[in-house]
Amino acid sequence: MSDSLSYVLINSVELFSDYQQPLIELLKLSQADDAILGFDTGFDEQKASRYLSSLERDIASQVLQILIGVKNGTAVVCCFFKKSHQQTTRHICDLQKGMIHPHYRSQGLLEQTLAAIAQSCMSQGVELLTLDVRGGSKAHRIWNKCGFETYGILNDYSRYQGQSFDGHYMKQRTVDLWNRFKTFYKQGSQTMSVGAELIHKKDFRELMRETLENHLTLGHPLFKYLLDENNPNPDLLKFTTLQGYQLTKHFLTYIEHLFFHCPLPKHKRALLHNMYEEETGRLSNTKNHVELMQDFIKALGISDTERDAAIALPQTQALIDYRLIACKNPDLYHIGAAAVMVASEGQNLESVGDEARHNILGKVYDLKEADLLFFSVHQEEDVGHVQQGLALLADLCDTPKKQQEALEAINITCELFYGMYQGVYEHFGYDKKDQQVQAESLQEA
Repeated sequence: MSDSLSYVLINSVELFSDYQQPLIELLKLSQADDAILGFDTGFDEQKASRYLSSLERDIASQVLQILIGVKNGTAVVCCFFKKSHQQTTRHICDLQKGMIHPHYRSQGLLEQTLAAIAQSCMSQGVELLTLDVRGGSKAHRIWNKCGFETYGILNDYSRYQGQSFDGHYMKQRTVDLWNRFKTFYKQGSQTMSVGAELIHKKDFRELMRETLENHLTLGHPLFKYLLDENNPNPDLLKFTTLQGYQLTKHFLTYIEHLFFHCPLPKHKRALLHNMYEEETGRLSNTKNHVELMQDFIKALGISDTERDAAIALPQTQALIDYRLIACKNPDLYHIGAAAVMVASEGQNLESVGDEARHNILGKVYDLKEADLLFFSVHQEEDVGHVQQGLALLADLCDTPKKQQEALEAINITCELFYGMYQGVYEHFGYDKKDQQVQAESLQEA
């Protein structure tokens, strides 16, 4: 077994179930650190079980994520990410319960983990990190040394062994944390690993395409309602379209940054053609691609005022921000290219059987071919764009680490697309409806 450290971001109940025991063992080892984690002595099995249940509920509600570092099956480091679903504060993440195994301290894990925290948070659109800590403690001094600044102090923040302690509320921009510790960054993965050897370019291209094709979003249950010929739902189509429009508005920005930062001349030229088409539509003899999407929106009976007033759901915004942060940061260029040029462009290539989804939409909602130009143009062009993305990444990813990160970016982006549809699905209450139908079916069985 490899003795290397592997990071896992626990963001689902299924994944959490695999790491409950290592996490509790790390908590028990760390609880003796002057109760700095909020636990006093006596963290027994009953308390551990209740605590795990509370963590599971928070993970299920997508309020909590846990970044955990595992070495030889042992959890050696972790940090809790407490996130907000509120529209106005989703750019902030509160760091909680930072722990390092006592036997692995002073070995550089802190710096490496801070880099992993920054990278994970940047990939999710988190721009500001906050935390709170007992004043004067060793943890307080460490956070301060790592660039976190106090923005507020709370008297009587905590009580331990008969004493009252002040609490320091601290903050740091995510990009600043990344810049401080990015040289320590090493990314591991439980779900996708390309090993220590560089994969041949041809095999790497095939692996990237396979990763894309393993994440077909048309499998989301939302589409059984959206594409139901016997029961068209114009309101659902309008809402889903306006969420898609939030993505379209940003796409040229992604391509512009990928073009500007591209280090390989021959691929830079291909990006220039892509950008030219997005802006003018002249290569396809149509028009600006945002305008094409606006034509489709107008065909659905949505006014310009309603279109411009629409806002992204949290899941949609997460997809926008993930790509935007990666594309704007030259250090994350390969991640941005994988997210946009492979995972995003590849979404338009999906079909139901032999038929493209937009053709089915046209039949269900009686739309004309001219109304669907945005989709038909992209379905034709994005075959080439995905090929360009695969070629760029094959040349660009010249280390196993970059290859792995590109694969993970494709995986994450596809999951974020799926999450966007999940947001619409839940907004209309279909999740509860399907759960009820399933429960009734089980009762009948």
